[in-house]
Amino acid sequence: MSYKNKLSTDFFVNNRNRLLELLSEGSLALLCADRPVIRSADQKHDHFADRSFFYMSGIEQEEAILLLYRNEECSRQVLFIPATDSMHERWNGHRLSREEAAAASGIDEILYLDSFEGMLADIFASEKPSYVWFDKSAPGQQASSLRQLMLELVHRQAQAPAQMLRDLSPLLIQLRMIKSQEELDLIRAATGLTLEGILAMMRAVKPGVFEYQLLSEFEYTLAQAGCLKPAFPTIVAAGDNALCLHYMTPFDQAEAGELIQIDLGAEVGGLCADISRVLPVDGRFSPRQLELYELVRACQEEAFAIIKPGIKIVDINTACRKVAAEGLRRMGLLKQDTDVVEYFWHGVSHHLGLDVHDISHKEAVLQPGMVLTVEPGIYIPEWSMGMRIEDDVAVTENGCRLLSAAIPREAHEIELLMQS
Repeated sequence: MSYKNKLSTDFFVNNRNRLLELLSEGSLALLCADRPVIRSADQKHDHFADRSFFYMSGIEQEEAILLLYRNEECSRQVLFIPATDSMHERWNGHRLSREEAAAASGIDEILYLDSFEGMLADIFASEKPSYVWFDKSAPGQQASSLRQLMLELVHRQAQAPAQMLRDLSPLLIQLRMIKSQEELDLIRAATGLTLEGILAMMRAVKPGVFEYQLLSEFEYTLAQAGCLKPAFPTIVAAGDNALCLHYMTPFDQAEAGELIQIDLGAEVGGLCADISRVLPVDGRFSPRQLELYELVRACQEEAFAIIKPGIKIVDINTACRKVAAEGLRRMGLLKQDTDVVEYFWHGVSHHLGLDVHDISHKEAVLQPGMVLTVEPGIYIPEWSMGMRIEDDVAVTENGCRLLSAAIPREAHEIELLMQS
């Protein structure tokens, strides 16, 4: 598996053109990569460009800004990047040149950041935009500073500034919820790399293994392929640690007879995988463990069967909850179906893409090209047992297609792999 796969320049060009088509004439829109977050003293967290900025530009360079302007005659696309600086690069690494930024983004007009405020003021003075768009959901410091700058410029120009200001996030969500074939291919590649990591973990499972040892097997496998950071923090939870949904302290040992819940994913070309599996420490599921496993799988199969254009995520949750209630009643754990919430703790699906919990309209009707996780989970504290099984699917014209089909999910498949 190669980590060199990436989105094409045409992908980003097309995204900008589609956004410009959605903007009214006389619209000015800004997106930014944002700044690294300070970790401590002069140490920063690794930079991770705002995903909507990346979706429109293909640029990971910190502090870069994308300006889009559309009037009745033409549109303008300008990318502002930090100037090359030999002393900065000596300490902190390479900065994109204007030529490199143009090649990656497909934008012809590349300028340095020190010219940004002057150009923005000139556009307000000469073009007098009718609408000013920015992403109100962007959380970073640079995004906040840009919003403040735009507000000041709008207030100087407009009699009624509130009528000029527009939130870009609904349009970004509309575009990002539908995946291109390029994105689908990279998500499938990410699930393939995730499988390699899971197989490495399976080979290391034995009584007494520490959770962090399994985590390191997964992340080492990804790093060997060039994925230095997974799509999200890896969860490895042995025994009743699986009853903590976002378990982040993997220092316990897995004991004989226990299960290990894993929830993890690789990232390839910016696109994420999100997979959950349950591994028996002994290599085989006990009868009780297998009974619960098969119930969770039945919930998952129900979701696969009903996912299609026209339904909503809430419909998936309702259908799976019904299957879970029937199974739990057979197991003697429910007196009435409404008690299912005591064991069925979370929703079944979320959107997946450049973010593992990708931006979405929560009540949106499913459409072809959307990508969802399918992750029913049932948790039984009185048994000190909980599990979820998660795969990634693309909505098609008539149903859904399993993007993670190569990853074994049946109990007998997992047992066979762990005993081989």
